[in-house]
Amino acid sequence: MLNKNVFSQVVIMLVAALLFYPATSISGSVPATGDIFPAEDLKAPEEGTYRQYLGLDADKETFKLKDIQAEFAVVQIFSMYCPICQREAREVNELYNLIQDSDAADKVKLLGIAPGNSAFEVSVYREQYDVQFPLIPDGEFEWHKIMGEVGTPYFLIVDLSTGEILEDQLGPFGTAQDFFELIEHILKHVD
Repeated sequence: MLNKNVFSQVVIMLVAALLFYPATSISGSVPATGDIFPAEDLKAPEEGTYRQYLGLDADKETFKLKDIQAEFAVVQIFSMYCPICQREAREVNELYNLIQDSDAADKVKLLGIAPGNSAFEVSVYREQYDVQFPLIPDGEFEWHKIMGEVGTPYFLIVDLSTGEILEDQLGPFGTAQDFFELIEHILKHVD
């Protein structure tokens, strides 16, 4: 017979693996390349710096992805509890810096959506990993459900004029430089 402590640890590990392992949703409705990004409202960042970065009005409480003042958005679905997200935070920050330091800075905006994470949890993640781009809490899993309960991390490159998802990447994206080169390629080849 299993010790109760060992059994509890096994159950916790299985639940954590199911919640955070980068795998597609059982529902099969995960938006992917060629799909249209969901048009539902996102909670606007409270911080003026992030509103300004996205080009949002100061008084907006919510926004749609198409409201972002850019040509493209890179959307990261992440969780502060996801070990892959934590491990990849430095690369995602580097991606943000590469975009900001390039001609793409006005054309491409990066933001994160955090399923199951409260505003407090997002602020802890932001501080711990020195994240400089907007992170949107999704404490009630609303966006997580809209996104087909996708695993984390999940990255999408979205054409903001059409809403089309031009690229999706489940799991780590490799190096920031490689992902940035993909963005540059898309910028050169999308009309």
